[in-house]
Amino acid sequence: MVQYRLFDNIIEKDKTNSFVVAATELFSQLEIEVSILKNSKPDIATEGKTLNEEIFLYNCAYNLAVAKTQDASIVCVEDSSYTSFHIAKTVLAENSDLRDAVRLRLIKDNLELSLDTKVLHVNEILRDVVGLNKLQKMIKRPFDKFNVAIFNGNKIENLDINSTILTILGAKLVSFETQNDSNGYEILKASKILADKLAGKIMLDIFDRASDFVVTNDARSFVMFELRQKNLEHSVGRDINLSVFSTTQVVLMALGCDDKTKLGLDFHKIPTVLI
Repeated sequence: MVQYRLFDNIIEKDKTNSFVVAATELFSQLEIEVSILKNSKPDIATEGKTLNEEIFLYNCAYNLAVAKTQDASIVCVEDSSYTSFHIAKTVLAENSDLRDAVRLRLIKDNLELSLDTKVLHVNEILRDVVGLNKLQKMIKRPFDKFNVAIFNGNKIENLDINSTILTILGAKLVSFETQNDSNGYEILKASKILADKLAGKIMLDIFDRASDFVVTNDARSFVMFELRQKNLEHSVGRDINLSVFSTTQVVLMALGCDDKTKLGLDFHKIPTVLI
C-alpha cells in the first residue's frame, strides 16, 4: 500500500492554511489515508532559492529524506512547494558540488539524501489515484452556472489538470490576458505599492471578464489576491470583491461540502456567496 505524507509547511503557513485544511478534508471524504509530514522544513520558494540556494536545497532535501525514512511519497497541496521540490531534485541530480554539500548536512541530521522520493500534487492524486471518471460521478453540486478564472502565474507544469478538473465540475473557464503575469509576491517585501499594482492589474482583468471567482493553487497568489484584495482595490481605485479558491476547495463544494471550517474558509478575508 502506497504511503502518503502531506507537506503542510507552505509559504506563510499561518495565513495560507486553507490549502492544508481543504486537502485534508477532501482526502478524508475520498477515504485516502494521508498523514502530515511531521517536523518538516519550510518551503522558501523559488525566491528563497535566489537568496540562498544551499538553504533552499537543504530544506527540500531534508523533507525528501524524512519521507524516505517512512517509505512515503510527499503530497503537495499547492504549487509553490511542488515546484520547489522538483527544482531541488533536478539541481541536486545535476550539480555534484551542491549535492555533496547537502548530503553532508543531512548526515549531521542522521538522514540520507534521497532523490527518488516521489512528490505529487493533490491534483495528481485526484487524476491518477481517485480517477476523473469516478470524481465526476460523485458530483452533487455542479458548477455549470459559474465562470471561473484560473490563475497560473509562472507555473509551467500540470497546467492541464486544473482545467480538466474544473471542466468536469461543469465550470465555464474564462480566458484572460494576464493569466501568466507576475502576481507581485516576489517583490512584496521590497515594495508593497508595486506588488499591489501588479496583482491589482490581474484581478481587474479577471473581474472585467465577468468571472464569478478565481482559482489558484499557489499560496503566494492566494496571499496577493485574497488576503491583500482590499489593498489591491485601493491600489487600482476600483472594487474587486472576488472570491479566491483552490481547486481542492471547489472540488469539495462540488461534492456537497458546505462547512466553511472544513473548507478552510476561516482563513479567507473575502466572504463567499457560493455556499
